[in-house]
Amino acid sequence: MPLGDNTTQEPQLAGSEAASWIDFSSTENPFGAPDSFIRAIVDATSNGVLSYAPDRAAHAFRNTLSRIWGLPPESFLVGSTPSDMIKAAAQTFEPCSVGVTAPCPTEYVLALSNASHQIRKITLTSSYSTPLAKTLEKQNVQISAAVLANPAFPTSRLLAQNTLVSYLETCDWVVVDERSIELTLGGQSMIPLTRQYKNLIVVQSLNDPFAISGMQVSYCIAHPDTIAEIRRFYDDSSVNMMPEVLAEPLLMEYPKLDGVRGFLYSEIPWMQTMLSLLPGVDIIPAESNYVMSSFRNDGQLSREVSNVKALAKQLEQAGFRIKKLEGMPGLGSSDYFLVAVRTRQQNEALIDTMRQLITTP
Repeated sequence: MPLGDNTTQEPQLAGSEAASWIDFSSTENPFGAPDSFIRAIVDATSNGVLSYAPDRAAHAFRNTLSRIWGLPPESFLVGSTPSDMIKAAAQTFEPCSVGVTAPCPTEYVLALSNASHQIRKITLTSSYSTPLAKTLEKQNVQISAAVLANPAFPTSRLLAQNTLVSYLETCDWVVVDERSIELTLGGQSMIPLTRQYKNLIVVQSLNDPFAISGMQVSYCIAHPDTIAEIRRFYDDSSVNMMPEVLAEPLLMEYPKLDGVRGFLYSEIPWMQTMLSLLPGVDIIPAESNYVMSSFRNDGQLSREVSNVKALAKQLEQAGFRIKKLEGMPGLGSSDYFLVAVRTRQQNEALIDTMRQLITTP
């Protein structure tokens, strides 16, 4: 997979007329989109393919997924964003009490609320992992369904298979968001469990693993009977031409993600170690290509970097963008931020800049 510079032009960047930002708020593959994807998109554009209406059922793309996972094409439902797929699943079932781990992305709350479900907070364990379903009684939480993640965002923790099974055996339906499972420390997809559990719906995406967030392609994986039920209420108008365009190169590129995993196997621990050595910064141990951290200035650090908001602003002026987590559901403090793992050169540049900003009087 080719190495890209992953920078975007921001002509309005404060402090300069034009500057190049390195986006550490994006959790995409640090090496960018594969050449075969780019060629396929260019060819489709030059040959006029994008002028035609797409195949809403995404037959070619579902056949590719079928070959990758060894499941029938009827096990897949294609859409655009992961949030669209979660919403499609949520609106299929009668309103009920749905457990959601906290903190979590706002889109989970919106998808469930818009489908008239009642949201119940699942408190994480001391290690920020998802607790077993049987322990929810101690939290006084009663649920009929759950939306979980593997890995979780923003905590970057993987979902244990025995934990998921505990929910599958007690809930009517369970959605597992796996949009970045390929960019983790040895994380394994829960897709094989869909053969055994009809109440499991896994959501995956090409957006993060192949760095194509500007051309959203996501999909649900479940037992064919479950997919058929979701399709009854599904609005497929969000399906564009990209699934058809990328169906063939995806079959070739998917195995190459092993090389990215190999890089992340050493880079994720390096990144969290270097962040933890910065004054005022504490980290949550990461299992995916992003590290959730907190920053607190005890008065002994730079007066210009008094909190996360000030740190993010100073980093923007230096050409780096991090993700502030203020306002995320289930995260009460504004002290938290998230940093994605990029290339080693980019990671070193961020760490050096953060250290200088934090420690400069």
